[in-house]
Amino acid sequence: MSSSAPSHPSPTSPNPAKARRARSLPNARPYRIAVFFSSLHYLGLIATVTALVFVLIQPSLVAMRTVVGGILFCALTWLIAFFKRRGACCPLCKGTPLINSGARAHIQARRITPFNHGVSAILSIIANQKFSCMYCGSYFDLLKPPSHLLRGTNGPVAPVKEQTH
Repeated sequence: MSSSAPSHPSPTSPNPAKARRARSLPNARPYRIAVFFSSLHYLGLIATVTALVFVLIQPSLVAMRTVVGGILFCALTWLIAFFKRRGACCPLCKGTPLINSGARAHIQARRITPFNHGVSAILSIIANQKFSCMYCGSYFDLLKPPSHLLRGTNGPVAPVKEQTH
């Protein structure tokens, strides 16, 4: 019985992300800041919708003020998150993988079906600290240390000279 399966995974395989190794980011801080403000925005949306349901069930002045405050909070956090997501660039292609620009996505870029690539990247970072760039298709891991920091640990260690007084 012979198998006709290819020895290497193809981009059309069911889960091409498992076949790819995740790259490290030289600086993950812009991504972490952008995801922080985006998650604040999503939590604000949930709180505002919840307050709106309470207003519809039992209208009151306090509930109405909560809805207006939630809308203002969502607008402010969306604005901050937009500029922070715009500032997080892919180190390989220099695109903005956390915001959709309308450009055609790479064939290996992954997304969660009801959402666009930018929201999918943010949700993926929140869930497992990894994301796929929508422009170049590269897979990045925010927890992996940058390779330039690991270069010195793989080679032989030079002996340390003892100092005499």
